Amino acid sequence: MRRHILIIAVALIASSELIARETPSVADQLNYNSARAVIARSTQPDVFRQIVYKSTGRKILPRSQPSPMDQITIPHTPFVHQSDPLAALVPIHRPATPAVGKPSGLSGAILDRISQYDPLIKTYSNMNDLEPNLVRAIIYVESAGDRNAVSTEGAEGLMQLMPGTASDIGVSNSFVPAQNIYGGTRYLSTLLKRFKRVDLALWGYNAGPESVKRKRLPLQTKLYIPNVLRIKSILDEEGA
Repeated sequence: MRRHILIIAVALIASSELIARETPSVADQLNYNSARAVIARSTQPDVFRQIVYKSTGRKILPRSQPSPMDQITIPHTPFVHQSDPLAALVPIHRPATPAVGKPSGLSGAILDRISQYDPLIKTYSNMNDLEPNLVRAIIYVESAGDRNAVSTEGAEGLMQLMPGTASDIGVSNSFVPAQNIYGGTRYLSTLLKRFKRVDLALWGYNAGPESVKRKRLPLQTKLYIPNVLRIKSILDEEGA
């Protein structure tokens, strides 16, 4: 019984292989044609046929005429950079470019107001051995370039001079830009010579020299000093 079953199984396998050989699949046909195409381009076609035979048991005979498959070539296509096809349809968002001459991060309106006093700032800064951008930064923070500014403590004008301080340095009207900038730069220069450091001079300018002497730093002044130095740094970087 077992012998009959084995004979039937062998017969079925043989018949299936025969059918497979008679009706090769599309994949087999493609693989066969691909192998022939490789042989046509190979410098050692006989070696390649032996490799195929040992690997698959299939013999690939040479052809007298090349097949259309053998003649297929893949042309070299150089890389061509194509523009975005949606570029014409979808607007590209680009960040706004800061206006020329207006340092980024600072108010253009305030800088415009301050710029009208540039001749005075340069003249009195040079007279008192100060950097003009340091004076501009003080005016930016103190009054935002408003010549008529008055603080809650009574400081007046562009550089916010207290009436007593203005009187001591010879300023009769702090609302006159020339007098205010003259007095403010002179006062700042005095503090810088006294304390030898810009940050301590700004401390004294904002809170009074006695505050520096007693080492009492008000919160307002603690914020004021780095703010002035930050604005000066921006102005320096932008070449203002």
